[in-house]
Amino acid sequence: MIIKALPAVREFIQPGAAVLASGAFDPLHYGHIRYIRAAAEHARTSNLPLVVAVAPDEYVKRRHPLLQPLEGRMEMLDALQGVDFVVPQASESLTKAIKEICPVYLIKGTDWKAHGLPEDEVKAIKEVGATISWVDVSPISSSELLHAAFWRFADEWVGRT
Repeated sequence: MIIKALPAVREFIQPGAAVLASGAFDPLHYGHIRYIRAAAEHARTSNLPLVVAVAPDEYVKRRHPLLQPLEGRMEMLDALQGVDFVVPQASESLTKAIKEICPVYLIKGTDWKAHGLPEDEVKAIKEVGATISWVDVSPISSSELLHAAFWRFADEWVGRT
């Protein structure tokens, strides 16, 4: 179910009764699917709903050209098995979503371990008493996928393949 605004999540779940996953998901690729599957399995075994928070367009645009607007990314995630609720992040930081949802578990990919979580998110996680569950998925970069696809297209277009 798509929830259009983060505060409305409280109409559907109680604080401290959900698993939270998050990301930009632009473009949605098989690394994201693995991540969501792992988060959904964690939610299922914990008997909790899975909430997926989706980063705003502004966040994506700072990293690469926007391929899919927020509404489209939310709709694709909502179609995935095991996803109970999809919400927009209120800002580029996940902090507001953490404080609003108060998840029992925050699911993060192990790629975040390398550079660490933002301090405000770590503080919010501690405030709500959530546990971080690390999901080991092969590190796949959306930017690298886009770059590779662009150059394959360019090579074909100019006849280098």
